[in-house]
Amino acid sequence: MIHSVVLIEGKDLTKEALMFSLSNAKQIVMGRVSGSGDWLVQITATKLADLEKALLKYAKVPGMTGVVTLLIRTQS
Repeated sequence: MIHSVVLIEGKDLTKEALMFSLSNAKQIVMGRVSGSGDWLVQITATKLADLEKALLKYAKVPGMTGVVTLLIRTQS
């Protein structure tokens, strides 16, 4: 398993806009960053390729201005 914490930066992003199917990856925890339109998302995936696909999907969300990976941890 691969776990990642990602900062999704953007203006007027909603939780609904960020909740979509990530195929073999899953959003575990989501929380809005206080005082901004940014969100922290914890993602878990079975393979690195699945995490990469999830990050690319987030990059295409309307209103999104940045996707910053804060942490990637593998667990066997």
